Amino acid sequence: MHNIEELLNIILSKSEQLEEQEKQNTDLKGLTAKQLHCIELIHSMENPTLSELTEKLKITKASTSVMLDRLEDNGFIKKVKSDNDRRSAHVHLTDKGDKAAHIHVDVHKRFALLLTKDLTDSEKDILIVLLNKAIKALE
Repeated sequence: MHNIEELLNIILSKSEQLEEQEKQNTDLKGLTAKQLHCIELIHSMENPTLSELTEKLKITKASTSVMLDRLEDNGFIKKVKSDNDRRSAHVHLTDKGDKAAHIHVDVHKRFALLLTKDLTDSEKDILIVLLNKAIKALE
């Protein structure tokens, strides 16, 4: 039986492998894990500002700005000046970016299914409770 460190290592490694396999067959090929996370956040936040995105990513504004510039250069996002405040801009996903977000979410869903396929409904409920407790400790 594995200890918690080994289990986390196995889970993270398998998740990265699945994501890497999926990236090779799609438009996601050249994206880093941070860029994918950023695209996923933009999708879930529905056109955030640079400041809102920076706060969620927990990185500097300069780092967020560089990442957004690369994503824009590669056609995943576009920056749109705010109607209310011309000094700020909202980040929108392009069709390519929206597709990337959906592919990324699908990879997470498939991984969750793989991880829980041999669990009963009761065991899944227990796992959800335990993982929520563990995540709360990280906040």
